[in-house]
Formats: sequence, C-alpha cells, structure tokens
Amino acid sequence: MIVEIEGIVGGQEPGLVVIQTAQGLSYGVEVPRETEDKLPARGERVRLYTHLVIREEQWRLIGFMSVEERQVFRDLLGVQGVGVKAALSLMSHLGVNALRGTVQNGEWEPLKKAPGIGAKTAQRIQLELSGRWSKDLSPHSAGGTGTKLSKAIQVPRDDVVLALMSLGYAADEAQAALAMVKSDSPQDRLRQALQALDRGRVR
Repeated sequence: MIVEIEGIVGGQEPGLVVIQTAQGLSYGVEVPRETEDKLPARGERVRLYTHLVIREEQWRLIGFMSVEERQVFRDLLGVQGVGVKAALSLMSHLGVNALRGTVQNGEWEPLKKAPGIGAKTAQRIQLELSGRWSKDLSPHSAGGTGTKLSKAIQVPRDDVVLALMSLGYAADEAQAALAMVKSDSPQDRLRQALQALDRGRVR
C-alpha cells in the first residue's frame, strides 16, 4: 500500500498532479481542490499522504496535504453509495472543515450541492458520520454546540421508523430493522438499524 509520496511537482491539471520521485518514477495523483490549492509550484518538492484505490481495470492514487484530509476521504468511502468521485466532489466543494462542521451540525442540504450528490446520499452521509466526526471535532471549530439529526430525518423519542422511511425504506423493513437494535439513544438506534439494513440482515 502506498501511504505517502514525496517528490517534485512535475505537472498539474485540475484534480491531478504529477509527482516525480527520486527513483525516476512519475505518479499521477488525484487531489481534491483544497489540496490542489496548497500545492507548491512546478519544480518544487512536496509530500502527499495517499490512499490507493485498487480496481480490476485501474489503480487510482489519491493524495492529500494532511493526514486529516485523508481520513475524511476514507470516512466518506465508508458510507454506502459514496465512491472516489463522490468523496472528492464533496471535499472539493466544501473543504474539510466545512464538510465536517456541516455534518456534525445535523445539516445535509449543503452536501447535495456538490456535483453528483443526491439528497438520499447526503442524508446518509450526515447520519452515518455525524457521530464519528463529533468525537474529534470541537464545538468551536465546527461552528456549533453539539450533534443533532438532520431535520429531514429527525424523529421524536425512540421512533426511527419514519426516519428510515424518509431514506427510502419500506415501513415493514424499517420496523424489522428497529427490532434488531439495542440502544436507548434515538440517533444510535437509527444508525444501527441502517447498518442492519445495509448488511442485508433484514428480510
């Protein structure tokens, strides 16, 4: 696995930078706009933290200026329906801090403004990552005071059936998923039910 790459900037185009290493190899590294904006000029040295995506037809090396940016990218890939293109689109559209702050504050509509991101995917991202990102994102940096559910999927007390239905699941699927959940927290119940549905445990 290639986790870092260091070399000379050999060329650049929107969303892609060529890194020439000391071994004489040139790597085409895909980058989000936030990383692209921080790249030094051609001929200067740079180090990028990378994530290698392996597919049968191609290998894609994605690069970031910081470890934090790379982790945000990996978290996005962990959400069902979010691939490399969608993750880079979100990071390029919002930037790391705005993206994490938006998710933690329970907002999803700004996410769907990124190219290729629909409402359902935006809601799923907000739901699945809000708890994870709230653990290491301070209220000051997020621009908020705590984690809450998106208005579109916010439900009273322990009833998460309507929330799941708003994400496109049938009522019987939602009720079956809820029966498999063990938690007192409405947000945790919703997240666990969604995970059960994604794993195909609900029939």
